[in-house]
Amino acid sequence: MNPKIRTAILKRLRFYSLCLLVLLVLAQVLALFWYPLEWFSHFSLHGSLFILLASFAFKRRYRYILWAICAGVIVWAFLPLSGSLKNEQVMKIIAYNIYFENKEKDKEIDFLFNQNADILALTEMGGLAWQSQLSVLQQHYPYSCGHSIDSPFAMQLFSKQKPLSCEVHFIEDVYPYIQAVFSHQKTLFVLHPPPPVNGELANERLLYFQKTAQKIAAQNNAVLVVGDLNNTPFSPIYRRFKRNSGLQDAMYKALPTWKPFFLPLDRVLYRQSNVKAKALSWQYSDHRAIEILWQ
Repeated sequence: MNPKIRTAILKRLRFYSLCLLVLLVLAQVLALFWYPLEWFSHFSLHGSLFILLASFAFKRRYRYILWAICAGVIVWAFLPLSGSLKNEQVMKIIAYNIYFENKEKDKEIDFLFNQNADILALTEMGGLAWQSQLSVLQQHYPYSCGHSIDSPFAMQLFSKQKPLSCEVHFIEDVYPYIQAVFSHQKTLFVLHPPPPVNGELANERLLYFQKTAQKIAAQNNAVLVVGDLNNTPFSPIYRRFKRNSGLQDAMYKALPTWKPFFLPLDRVLYRQSNVKAKALSWQYSDHRAIEILWQ
C-alpha cells in the first residue's frame, strides 16, 4: 500500500476512534439531561468493538489504554452469568413483546403453547386484532388480567395458577404496567414504558421508570420484573431505575433481543429470589421471547 494512503487511513481511524470514545463518554455523563445522547449509550458495546479493532492505528502505549477501556466494557457487558436454581418448585414464565402488528398471530400462539409455561407475560398484545388469539389463550390459561387496547401499549398476563391478585396500573393514565401477586410471597411486574423517540416520550419514560421503581422498591415480597423496557443496561437511565428499585439483572447485558439493531431491550430483573433467564429463537416479532425460571 502507498505509504501516504496508509498514513491517511491510520489518521482517519485514530480521529474517528477518539471521536467515538468521547461521544460514548458524554452519553454516559449527559444522557440524563439530553435524551438524544442516551441513544448513543445503547451502542457502547458496538463502539467498544470498533475502537478495539481501530486501536492498532495508535502507538503502543495508547493502544494499551484503549484495550483496557474496551475490555472492561466488553467483560461488563457479558455479566452476570446465568444464575442457579435450588431443587424447589419452579415457575416457568415466557415474557414476550409479541408485536402489535404481527402478521403471524396464530403461529405465535402455537409457539407460546409449545413452551408449556406456567405464566405468559405479553406486551403489545390486545385490541380488536388479537381477540380470537386472546380467547384461545384464555381457554388454556384460566386466570388473566391485562389492558386490551388498539395500541402497542396493550399488555396481557395469563396464568395457569390463580394469583392472589392481578392488577393493571397506569402511569399518567396512559402507560400501563401489570402487578400480579402469587403464593409464597412473590410479586411479578410486567413493564413496557414508551420508546424515547422524541422529547415528550423521553420524559414520559423517565416518569414511568420513576413511578414503577417506587412501587417495586416498596415491595416486601420476592420480585420479578419482565418486559420490553425500551432501554438497555448501557444507559445510565436504566442503571438508575435498577438501583432505585433494588433489582439486579438475570441476563447478561449484551444479549440482543430486538431487531434491526440487535439491542438488549427485553430485560429480566429480580430481587430476593432465584432466577434463570434466556432468550429464545426469533419468531415473527421484532423481539425475542424470554424464558424465565423463577423460584
